Amino acid sequence: MDDSSDFIEPASAHDDDSSLHVHDADFHAVTSDYDPTLHERNESLVGSVTSSVNEHIYENGRRYHKYKSGRYPIPNDDKEASRETVRNALFQELLGGRLHLSPIGDAPHNIMDIGTGFGDWAIDMADRYPSARVVGLDLSPIQSVWIPPNVEFVVDDVEDNAWIHGSDYDLVHLRMMAVILKSPATVAATAFQHIKPGGWIEFHEVYPRIGCHDDTMPDDYVVGRFYRLVARELQRQHGWDLYAAEHLPAQLEQIGFVNIQRKVCHVPIGYWPKDPHRMQHAFLFEETLAEFIAAMLAKPLNTRVHDIASLETGEILTAQDIDALCAEVQAALCARNVHAYIPFHFVWAQKPI
Repeated sequence: MDDSSDFIEPASAHDDDSSLHVHDADFHAVTSDYDPTLHERNESLVGSVTSSVNEHIYENGRRYHKYKSGRYPIPNDDKEASRETVRNALFQELLGGRLHLSPIGDAPHNIMDIGTGFGDWAIDMADRYPSARVVGLDLSPIQSVWIPPNVEFVVDDVEDNAWIHGSDYDLVHLRMMAVILKSPATVAATAFQHIKPGGWIEFHEVYPRIGCHDDTMPDDYVVGRFYRLVARELQRQHGWDLYAAEHLPAQLEQIGFVNIQRKVCHVPIGYWPKDPHRMQHAFLFEETLAEFIAAMLAKPLNTRVHDIASLETGEILTAQDIDALCAEVQAALCARNVHAYIPFHFVWAQKPI
């Protein structure tokens, strides 16, 4: 992928680099590919939604959405906006400046961003493709009012409500959504009905199975322990699957998508890379994960709200235990002695023509 290919590393089963190791016992092989054998604005988009969409809930010093309260336990305040901006920059860096990998041409007409958050990607797409109507959908009305004229933001829950946001989409984009949807396959199947023939769906996801290119990572590496704890708690409390990315290609094939492709990027954890591009990725990931830790401490890992059991012993962890774990993770994000990485998956597929 242009000059960026030198830092997007293969993670294929055919990779002949015997020095690549993954230490999580439950790791599933990560592959670098998958080889299977403008509508007029509808004012009813927001007409049926109550005024609660414009309200918020404040808990533990953070702000959360009120519409479908509790559905998404991540804040929607200024700190989260900063995290999302940095995360958006990381994804774009990994793609060599691109916003997507689906070949949608130079003049698409309809694009949807499901789980748009603060709307960074949708706004960037609208600027890049002035021919397109871009719809950003989210549970929170937190997007900027200073937007290109070809963007509209809709408050809705894509899982619970009927699809009322138009058809003939050139691209339906989901970033960090497979992990939080109750059924990514159901949402993808609904999108399939409203993507135009030849159009695309694209997922950008983190796959938190921590790996290492040598023997520098201990079996009890703290970042791996943190993600396993978070994965268990989010599954227990909200039904999330942090490892959903591994199932996407097979699910998309079953729905009927074709030309299914997957690209895997290894994002460094720690300040060990010598390549300046990869070091930039490490810096961006550090900032993103540090703010994610803060969001986790505010709610899902808040021992005043939830009982949290140790992965190793099953004993209930105290607030001091959780704080100590997160402090270890923060230190690991700046370390140079462990050459660890976390895979980012980009999966895109086409509706048959």
